[in-house]
Amino acid sequence: MGWLCSYTPLELIYAAGFRPFRIIGHSKPIESADSYIHPNYCQFVKSTIDLAIEGVYDFLDGVVFVNSCDAMRRLHDVWKRFIPYKFIFLLDIPMGNFTLGSKYLKMEFQKLKIALEDYSSNVITDVLIEEAINLFTETRALYHELNSLRMEDPPRMSGREITELTIELFHTDPKSWNEKVKAILKEKRKTTTNNDNPRIILSGSPIHDAEFIGFIEDCGLNVVYEDVCTGSKFFDIQIKKSADLLGSLSEAYLNRTPCARMMKVDKRVKSLIVVSKKFKTDGIIHHSLKFCDTYLFDVPILKEQLMAQGLSVLFIESDGGLGSLNQLKTRIEAFAEMIR
Repeated sequence: MGWLCSYTPLELIYAAGFRPFRIIGHSKPIESADSYIHPNYCQFVKSTIDLAIEGVYDFLDGVVFVNSCDAMRRLHDVWKRFIPYKFIFLLDIPMGNFTLGSKYLKMEFQKLKIALEDYSSNVITDVLIEEAINLFTETRALYHELNSLRMEDPPRMSGREITELTIELFHTDPKSWNEKVKAILKEKRKTTTNNDNPRIILSGSPIHDAEFIGFIEDCGLNVVYEDVCTGSKFFDIQIKKSADLLGSLSEAYLNRTPCARMMKVDKRVKSLIVVSKKFKTDGIIHHSLKFCDTYLFDVPILKEQLMAQGLSVLFIESDGGLGSLNQLKTRIEAFAEMIR
């Protein structure tokens, strides 16, 4: 079952008998998407259309979309019209009052549950949901344990390595991934890297290419935390035990560190400050995909508030791939030298 946004309740998809598969598009030049959607949309949406039109995602049984931004809504419209699947669901996410919002989101999760049951002919029992919650809770705990290796100086794991593992999780069975990470943890405790590069947080738009983070590290930086919906922030969900499983899920997903779509810039700044202190970082690179209005809108106030707290911030913009990154190399290297 395909999904695109980190507010998608993977536990429900898994409990319905599907393996969640994150759709991430590509980072190459756009080929056919401009014929289906306005050119002034981000690389992520347009590259996803490219691959879908070519039939790359034909192996999926369906796709769960989230009403996260204008571009994602248009992606849903294009998909529904030109890439007919048996199952397409658009999940709405509130962004206001937490109490009212969690109740609303619970109803949305209930709608998704019913739709998945109708399509799969499987009854999603509380037992299945609880088993799925336990599985993904273990997955998140293992990731945090893996991520803690980057709290050391120098970090025992690079940003490129952990991003490759995260992307692998998006496309594989979480049970297999959990066992693989357990083996990696045993090995990584015995080894260490050897560099004194400055430590940074990568914040902003989703990053779907591990080579993007590798490029930043090749410029002389250690990426020790990805405050993006495809990185460390994706695992920032804590589900409390409760008899009301859908209620616990809705509260957990809504209470996670917000993305720019949620319009809670103050909360995001506080979260970045906490992470910066925890991981002892020297600066922050805030990245936005071109035409990603949601994240671009936040740049001035986010940068101002972070710098007021004494944090060095570099803003960069790209199409998410390596095609234009050479233009950024001088800026990133200069930033690395400055915070060193």
